[in-house]
Amino acid sequence: MHAESLKNMQRFFDCYVAPHLGAPDDRLRLVDIGSMDENGSYREIFAHPAFEYVGIDLVAGKGVDIVAEDPYGYPLPDNSADIVISGQMMEHCEFFWKAFDEMVRIAKPGALIVLIVPSHGPIHRYPVDCYRFLPDSMAALAKYAGCELVESWHDTEGEWGDLVGVFRTAAPTSQQITEESAVEYGGRSYVNYMAEFLEARGSRAHLEIGTFYGQSLAPLTCTAVAIDPEFQLKQPIMGKKQAAFLFQMTSDAFFEEHDPTVYLRGPITSAFLDGLHQFEALLRDLINTEQYCAPAGVIFLHDCLPLSVEMTVREHGDAPRDGAYPSWWTGDVWKLVPILRKYRPDLEMTFLDCPPTGLVMLTRLNPKDRTLRDNYDRIVADFIDIALDEDSLGKHRASCPLRSSEELLQGNH
Repeated sequence: MHAESLKNMQRFFDCYVAPHLGAPDDRLRLVDIGSMDENGSYREIFAHPAFEYVGIDLVAGKGVDIVAEDPYGYPLPDNSADIVISGQMMEHCEFFWKAFDEMVRIAKPGALIVLIVPSHGPIHRYPVDCYRFLPDSMAALAKYAGCELVESWHDTEGEWGDLVGVFRTAAPTSQQITEESAVEYGGRSYVNYMAEFLEARGSRAHLEIGTFYGQSLAPLTCTAVAIDPEFQLKQPIMGKKQAAFLFQMTSDAFFEEHDPTVYLRGPITSAFLDGLHQFEALLRDLINTEQYCAPAGVIFLHDCLPLSVEMTVREHGDAPRDGAYPSWWTGDVWKLVPILRKYRPDLEMTFLDCPPTGLVMLTRLNPKDRTLRDNYDRIVADFIDIALDEDSLGKHRASCPLRSSEELLQGNH
């Protein structure tokens, strides 16, 4: 270990780690590959109590917590490290790309990996000395392993000309998160379900509120209008669509200024409402959407079947950070179920077992019905202060008998 290497690792810590450290009990697993303390260790830089520091090397010694018998196989599970670091190791690794593959394997989705390698310097076998690295090597490694090169810098002042690469493993898509975290609802992913169901149904004019990343819009094949106040699209959304109209504004502003049937060239045949997770906003979205729908159309409501009381808080910032469903937030849109039962019993509600928090499918639409609009203020006043406890949550879920999304999909083909 040399002073320049410690300096560059400190720069990584100061720029990428320190600003995001939470409370000391928010434990982060940091894995150091090639951790033997030879004239110094990175361990001192990560002395914060938030870190579980795990040092791995091929031989036992100071700074080594785990001895790896295979230089390309670390005895740690997949997706188990929050940060992976390695300095002054890759030049001594005969097949360094295999070692990097293994670092990516043990890193969690979205985790950081930092490498420090020499670009020049004298031969120093330990037990071999195979490589020196040039700046383009970091981008090549990222391309090879399918991760992102966040930053790379070349420290030309030191004896070894350290090259530093900061990588980030691919974060999970929203669809992957949905599928992997489906604890209780075991049906089809709501994204896949809606796309296949609407294609089989022949929907030709779709409206969506709350598009955000675009994961629910991308697989659709019909012409669509999408509304979100702050799009952060993570994937191409056109696909096989003939046309898609994106409006970066609130849904209230959209309906004040636009008629969706103008863009869709006819009434809405399907809609997905997943905007602000407060019941009065969803109620307005439903009122505004149904008036433009075909009577034979379908409207999907998201997050109306919460799995815990904690996720039903009205403010996103109050959603739980730990427990069974950390950071899950449905808001209080579950209230649409009792509201529609009271004020719109003519609507047919079907409760689907789509993870993570179910789908409510509305059919038998009536674009001319004004009951919800005329009673909006009374509804909000009556329901604003209602909150769920464990008993009422159980009753709510019991009152929503689930249909198999898989069976319904097959029946729609």
